[in-house]
Amino acid sequence: MENQLFADRLGRDLRWGKFLSTPLGQLYQSFPFKELAGLFPQSSGLGRQARLSIAGGMALQVLKAYLNLSDAKLVDRLNSDWVLQYFCGIRLGPGEWIRDQDLVGRWRRYLAVHIDYAQFQAILAKHWQPHMQNTQAILMDATCYESHLRYPTDVKLLWECCDWIWDLIDQHCKRLSIRRPRRKQKQQYQAYIGYQKRRRKTHKLEKKRRRSLLYLLAKGLTQWDELVFRYGALLKQRTYEQLQTVRLVYQQQQARFDDPDTKIKGRVVSLSKPYIRPIIRGKETRRTEFGAKVHCFQVDGISFIEHLSFEAFNEGIRLQNTVELAQQYFPTCRQLGADQIYANNANRKFCTLNGIATSFVRKGRKPKQPTAADHMRGILSKARACLMEGAFGNEKLHYGLQRVRARTAATETLWISFGIWTASASKIAKRLANQKAPPIAA
Repeated sequence: MENQLFADRLGRDLRWGKFLSTPLGQLYQSFPFKELAGLFPQSSGLGRQARLSIAGGMALQVLKAYLNLSDAKLVDRLNSDWVLQYFCGIRLGPGEWIRDQDLVGRWRRYLAVHIDYAQFQAILAKHWQPHMQNTQAILMDATCYESHLRYPTDVKLLWECCDWIWDLIDQHCKRLSIRRPRRKQKQQYQAYIGYQKRRRKTHKLEKKRRRSLLYLLAKGLTQWDELVFRYGALLKQRTYEQLQTVRLVYQQQQARFDDPDTKIKGRVVSLSKPYIRPIIRGKETRRTEFGAKVHCFQVDGISFIEHLSFEAFNEGIRLQNTVELAQQYFPTCRQLGADQIYANNANRKFCTLNGIATSFVRKGRKPKQPTAADHMRGILSKARACLMEGAFGNEKLHYGLQRVRARTAATETLWISFGIWTASASKIAKRLANQKAPPIAA
């Protein structure tokens, strides 16, 4: 009753000022939610009104990254915390409760379909620019945000495909009331479990398992084709796509078995996430990672996405595109920090013609006395090594990007993007708090 009787000039209750002074309120001010919501199709007004607006749906994704919670736990926090409710633009009354545990996931799927990443990030850069100072220096690097999936091996992938195709055959035979085809799936399962439990898996034993599973998978695909030819089948879109993935896996694994040295383009490593590709990073602890490779650049500690792909790519050829994108957001670029993979002749010539000082090791003989340019190279190199690597680690540990649990390529792209943007917005929020300025009118 008190909140309804006493309100400010905009009609908000007295808790709104308290909310803006909290850390979440400062984070709320660092996002132009109303302007960003204009990028999405507006509701027609027909049918049941959604509980959250488009701005509230985006706020949910920001909260998920900021609090590093699962979808279900975030909904529980939203029910019990009035600060989170203000952040999403709702106010639950006494006894009112959000029971939809898929609220966060549905908004993630909706935003992933309609978002324009280029315009979205451009609006964020424009909103953050007044709180950034050293905009003439750019740092860039690439990293891999791993997806949540079991470590892929050929034996695991083949067994999952065999289990899936034979389960599909059993379901179809049950609907038709016909006898199931004979196969030695139980024996193969016991052999697969015995292989997985072995501490030492020899190459000879692995080859034997792959040969047996390839035979079982080929037989399953043949039996399914015969069933469809005789009785027909109506499959859902998702089941049909999964079946095509199983066929592709068989073709790739058979080619890999026949010629182990062959290079397979677009190799599938997960049946549940067929868009994931092996990303060879060459690190000491982990040579290969599985997830999205993201090329980012950083200006005054604020990170932006230049390119995101689930296919492996060479970040060294993306320097010129990154500089051009940064100059669209900010006035000019005078210093550039990047590691040695960017130091090819084309990039060196581009930076020289545009008057950009870089952290690249100079060619030729080392001078006897260090120059001012050498001093600038050292500063840029240290800044890239500390700030960029630190930003990647911070996003993975504290903003939900350690293991991305999204189920589709579109939602995983959105998940990663909001994680990076939320980490940058947190820095802007701290700068707003240090400035001790009055709250920005929402």
